[in-house]
Amino acid sequence: MFHGTRSVVSTALGVALIAMVGCAKPKTAEMPPPAAPTPEPVAFKVSGLELGRQIDASKKVVTPMDTFGPKDTIYVSVSTEGTTPSAKLSARWTYGAAGQVVNEMSETIAPTGPAATEFHITKPSGWPKGRYKVEVSVDGTPAGSKEFEVKT
Repeated sequence: MFHGTRSVVSTALGVALIAMVGCAKPKTAEMPPPAAPTPEPVAFKVSGLELGRQIDASKKVVTPMDTFGPKDTIYVSVSTEGTTPSAKLSARWTYGAAGQVVNEMSETIAPTGPAATEFHITKPSGWPKGRYKVEVSVDGTPAGSKEFEVKT
């Protein structure tokens, strides 16, 4: 009888195991997380100006300063953010209280995010000492300015 009872118990356990497997809830496929919404394009704008004697490969000023020597090349790095299919950045360099124009230059850009654009002036014979100013505009609209001084 001992052998027969063991058979019945084994069969019962086998049937219970099959029943448990058969009754198990089917695994539901995990849903991927919803896609992140596409961010709204950031409006294009000038976010900063820095003056210096040197720029790096990303067109940013290495060491910001506002005092220069007569023989220095003077850079302005114009930081922008946002996206635009086309924007005309202009730099107007002036000297003295009367605002005598030293140089004007422009560049058309089409950024798709944060960017830097550089403008620079140089004068091999040397800049006169005094106060200067660089004014930056976007499509003719003022966007920022920086004053600096040339000392001997």
